[in-house]
Amino acid sequence: MSALAELQRQFMRYLHAQPNAFVDTLAASEGLAPAARAHIYRNAYRVRLLDTLKDSFDKTWAWLGDDAFEDAGLRYIADHPPTQFSLRPFGDRYADWLHGAWPADPEVAELARLDWAMRNAFDGADAQPLDGAALAGLSDEDWATVVFSLHPTAQMLRVQRNTLDLWHAMDRGDTPPAVVDLAQPVTVLVWRKGVQPHFRSIDAAEAGMLNALQCGTPFAAACETVESDDAQALIGGWLARWLDDGLLCADPR
Repeated sequence: MSALAELQRQFMRYLHAQPNAFVDTLAASEGLAPAARAHIYRNAYRVRLLDTLKDSFDKTWAWLGDDAFEDAGLRYIADHPPTQFSLRPFGDRYADWLHGAWPADPEVAELARLDWAMRNAFDGADAQPLDGAALAGLSDEDWATVVFSLHPTAQMLRVQRNTLDLWHAMDRGDTPPAVVDLAQPVTVLVWRKGVQPHFRSIDAAEAGMLNALQCGTPFAAACETVESDDAQALIGGWLARWLDDGLLCADPR
């Protein structure tokens, strides 16, 4: 290992409060002592990463409060320091880490997953959504084989507590309701419409059909996954809403 590489390794260990001799390598100078100068960098490094987490997980931050969020953030930074030049991906494992830190409070990780999904929807890949005119041009033969894709930002999450109510209350600046378990877990659809991220809860039938479409299943075959006496009416309503939401795109293959 070169001297420079060793110095860089020591510096990174110092930033994460791991014992090493980095401070001893610093030259003395007038003013602050070497240890004090090095501490400025360590503090700035951690503050910058904490600010990144707060920006990406603002509802989680609001829910936990400053002290608990910063304590969790510093422990996450120590466990998962950034590995890329860009800080955009930093935090991709934070929700899973929070699940391990608060196993008895699943709403914490659920809020974090929703925060992260909304951030991914905000700057995710773009695609041209389909509209009614595009579908009107399909023949009966086309409908038998056509494959739609979901917008690239479409994601589906599962929540077992009233996490959406918590998120909405904090977004309005209201006092969040008491945390309760849902009668059944709920699927949350997250996507970007135009330039604005959105989310809404969907029932199991709609989630199943969207999952089939996301896996590349032809539309006609995906319709067959819907088990309901009112399947045709349900699918017609979903299709109209998906078009309005900008959720369906032409299959890129």
